[in-house]
Amino acid sequence: MINTVFSLAVYVIAIYVAWWALLPVKWDKLLNQVRSPQAAVLRVLVAVVFGSLIAQFFLEYIRLAQELAPIQ
Repeated sequence: MINTVFSLAVYVIAIYVAWWALLPVKWDKLLNQVRSPQAAVLRVLVAVVFGSLIAQFFLEYIRLAQELAPIQ
C-alpha cells in the first residue's frame, strides 16, 4: 500500500517537474495555433510522457538500490 502511494506521488511530482521544465519552450515556433485546444493537449501529453519517463527512471533506480542493500 505504501509502495503504491509512494509510486503515485513520484509520478505526480515527476509530471509536475516536466510541466515546469517545459514552460520556457517557445511553442509558437513549433505550432501554428498556440492557443488552440489541441496545442494545450499536446503540452499536457508531452509533460505526461516526460514525467512518466522520469518517474520510471527514479522508481527503477530506487528498486535496484534496495536490491543491492543486502549485498553490502
